[in-house]
Amino acid sequence: MLQDLDQLAARIGQLVQLTRQLQAERDGLRVSLSQSEAAQRALEQRCNERQAEILVLQTKLQEHDGAVDDLLSEARQSEIELRAQLAREISEHQTAESRAQARETELLNTLSAKDTDLQRLRVATDAARERIDAVLARLPGAAATEQPAGAQP
Repeated sequence: MLQDLDQLAARIGQLVQLTRQLQAERDGLRVSLSQSEAAQRALEQRCNERQAEILVLQTKLQEHDGAVDDLLSEARQSEIELRAQLAREISEHQTAESRAQARETELLNTLSAKDTDLQRLRVATDAARERIDAVLARLPGAAATEQPAGAQP
């Protein structure tokens, strides 16, 4: 029976360690998500800056007749590239966010299952303690003054 209790204690220790690992993973995913969101904001800022630069270039193009076509073409290409890059980054961010949410849900489900297992193990441990106390109380040589833990005289 003591061996069973040792095994229960080892299993509970493993559950606690796994729970901590899952929490650390979840925290890591949240940090990664925050970093991805910061990168997205930075790209949006860069896009806004590029759009502002494009407006400046368009104004200059109106002032300079000779280079109008070339500069406008360059500005449009930059805008297309930035929009394509922004679209890719947004898509990657959404994919990462979806994965992070799916992983978080998976981790929460696992944590919930582990909590249920832990509660079940606690109930089993309490029942085992009660049975051990009852057996010890019935053993020959048990003093009449000794009471099992938690028993009322």
